[in-house]
Amino acid sequence: MSRSTRIPIRRPGVAALAAAGALVAGVLGAAAPAAASSPGTGTAAARVAAGDGWTVTRGAAGYTVSLRLGSRLPVRDDVPELVADGLDLGPAAESADGRTLTATTTDPAVAKASSIAWQWSTGGASTAAGPASLPPAADQLAAQRRTLTGAGKDGRPSPYHPGGSGRTPADPTAGHGSYTVADYDFGAQSLPLADIGGIRGELEGRIYVPTDHRPHPLVVFLHGRHSACYNTTTLKGASGWPCPAGTAPILSYAGYDAAGEALAAAGYTVVSISANAVNANDNQLSPDDGAATRGQLVLDTLTMLKAVDAGRAVGYHDAATGRDVTFDQALAAGRATYPQGTLTARQFAGTMDFGSIGLMGHSRGGEGVVTAATLNEALPHPWSIRSVFALAPIDFTRATLPDVTTTTLLPYCDGDVSDQQGQHFYADSRDGAFDDDVQRSDIWVMGTDHDFYNSSWTPPYPGASDDWSKADDPVCGTSPAALASGQNIRLTAAQQYQVGAAYIAGFFESSLGHVAAFQGMFDGSGTEPPSVAGFADVRTVAQQPASARSDLATFRSASPLVRASGDVTATVCASKYGRTVPEALPYCTNPGSTLTNQQVPYWTPANYAPNVPLNPMTHVTWTGPGGAVAVSVPARQRDVARYDELSFDMSPDESVAAATDMTLTVTDSRGRHWSSAVSALNPWAVTRMPASTSTTLGKIVLQQVHVPTATLRRAGLDLHRLASVRFTPAGPAGGAYLSDLAFDSKSPGSPRPRSRPTVNVDSASVEEGSGPSTVRVAVYLSRRSATPVTAYLTVLGATTGALEPAMSKVTFRPGATCVAVPVPITGDTLPGASPATSYKTAVSVPTDAVLGAHDFATITVREDDGTTGAAAPSPPAGPQGDVCAHH
Repeated sequence: MSRSTRIPIRRPGVAALAAAGALVAGVLGAAAPAAASSPGTGTAAARVAAGDGWTVTRGAAGYTVSLRLGSRLPVRDDVPELVADGLDLGPAAESADGRTLTATTTDPAVAKASSIAWQWSTGGASTAAGPASLPPAADQLAAQRRTLTGAGKDGRPSPYHPGGSGRTPADPTAGHGSYTVADYDFGAQSLPLADIGGIRGELEGRIYVPTDHRPHPLVVFLHGRHSACYNTTTLKGASGWPCPAGTAPILSYAGYDAAGEALAAAGYTVVSISANAVNANDNQLSPDDGAATRGQLVLDTLTMLKAVDAGRAVGYHDAATGRDVTFDQALAAGRATYPQGTLTARQFAGTMDFGSIGLMGHSRGGEGVVTAATLNEALPHPWSIRSVFALAPIDFTRATLPDVTTTTLLPYCDGDVSDQQGQHFYADSRDGAFDDDVQRSDIWVMGTDHDFYNSSWTPPYPGASDDWSKADDPVCGTSPAALASGQNIRLTAAQQYQVGAAYIAGFFESSLGHVAAFQGMFDGSGTEPPSVAGFADVRTVAQQPASARSDLATFRSASPLVRASGDVTATVCASKYGRTVPEALPYCTNPGSTLTNQQVPYWTPANYAPNVPLNPMTHVTWTGPGGAVAVSVPARQRDVARYDELSFDMSPDESVAAATDMTLTVTDSRGRHWSSAVSALNPWAVTRMPASTSTTLGKIVLQQVHVPTATLRRAGLDLHRLASVRFTPAGPAGGAYLSDLAFDSKSPGSPRPRSRPTVNVDSASVEEGSGPSTVRVAVYLSRRSATPVTAYLTVLGATTGALEPAMSKVTFRPGATCVAVPVPITGDTLPGASPATSYKTAVSVPTDAVLGAHDFATITVREDDGTTGAAAPSPPAGPQGDVCAHH
């Protein structure tokens, strides 16, 4: 099997755990089979399996799996995973040269592996690359018209409906103020970077500033992971940073000019910052693939900007050149890339309002700006970060973000982060038990890929290509056959770039500038700006602030107020079938489901929290025409007259091939009622998302349904005495998912950054031992909390083996600051290939707290039976003592 071949992945189910657990002691405590002779790392005596370019070697309490690639790993926002005989081993460490992947696991199955391959964590093809040239725009526009009219599709309903539910009275990209654009460059190694091996990186970027010289709301942009450098023969880039001789940096920070200039014209100061040094080193040197590094880079940039704004002298030492660089010199250096820039430090001073800050991040930059906002809440005096726009983000750890107005944009034809995992930012923060009052929303943009929101990642820019690599896919491809399919929904690159500019600018004009005209783009109203309304299909799900919302049924936990009757069942579920640890709730997907992670973005496991429960909701199924799901309205919530609408989220389940329907009925205490088919309220809530032969499409995605309370009033209902809301299936058999039934009013809320406790984890060391033992891991808070705090601890590489539990929920009682989590270890009496083996640990999904700067750590298990190689043994680990003594 080719080392880069896409293969079907299996994740061991709960039933396999008992058998795997029984095997651990036997496999780890028995003599290893004779090793095959092959290239790779590890000594023959400790090698338990090997093949073409790969080895499995015994380590302390587990195994190390190593794969040598035929060529350097492509640069993507995704991360690589190793796969043993179809068993996903989780994220792999990347060597400095990008040619070797390594994973540590306690799963005994790898000792008998017959093949080792790799894939991207989202499940995408490992080496596939999309077209490096664009089809003629006229051909794409003709394809859009065919899809819209249904031509060539045998009368099937169109998955495409440009225009939304209305247009904004103005356009966020139509500002008329004057502004200056300039680049700054303090040098390629002018800033010490956090949490990435002690390296230094560039302090560089592009500034867009209004010329009226007064304080303006400040917006910071952060691009994602792309090749840092390029040359004329290797367009995907060269390794290392600074760029090697004969190559030049790719200006990813310059790819958002349309949004930056639109905001500057509307009266905002914008700074788009470069992160090439992070991109060149994160997979190799950072424990969280650069999230904390990117987040701290944003905060360090704010510190620099604050000093410049105050008129203080600012200088940095560039280790690459040995020069000390002032801000004016940095602006002069930046003119090499943006020669039109004429800004000076004096002109820039006084142009930023640090009481009103917004952040936009793309892909890994999306996770980076979320991390910046959470690191900010760990500060004793946080920056006034009031809104965050995450554009096609990754979410490897599942952070929660309170106190900040947040929107996540998800491209339906994303070929890089193809499982749209970034929507977890919305769901996890929504469920985070925070006492905040902010609006959160997800925006699905149909027909857009991952890269073309950044013009520097769009052909013909050097190194750019379409990240949707399946060119012939009838829905998302751009080949002539795809465009002629009658199903094609792809936007042109220019259209996609305009969508990005409009929604980025509109979000900050709404969230920072309080421009009411643009709030409907993000609050679930579905209004679209004129510049995109003729072609864009944008679908929004929003949760209104707590002060403007009354939750009748979240559908995320069992409630006596929710009752199913007749042929209908209603089951609270979570996650995707096939987790490797037991879960409290049933899976949302059916046993044996063939749905891929890309098709169920609500339940796709996170890289560093693969077994943490995901997105609980209620799965409604029916086998006949009788019965319903009824939600009783509690007496204290029956007066809904002050709210503008009833809303809920819904999607057909995997048993529905095309569409289903339900009847919604609202009844007051005197028995008067109003009813409507859900399809009449929002047809996309009962229709499967566009599908093709691609296992990436046909996604299950909740859509939001809105019923104005004025409609209920006109039907004669007493809005002071509502009694129930009822969902009745309209067909003989089917299924749907329900979430978030509430009465609400559209409101931006009141973002208020504050200092919160952070959740962290300590590293631990332990002797392997010759039998079962326990290592205690300290999960701790930075300070006491007056309310309970929960989080999850995950031990990576410990899916079924010696280090268990692979996932554990941690609860801090009010006033507590540390919990010692026991992690069992199964030892052995055999020597290993190295003196010690380290297993990565991570904390995730905190409630009523945020992730801290130490959300990753290691459990180091010392090999106490000797090593098979020449390496000297590690010093004894010694007794642990009280791991919480210092917390």
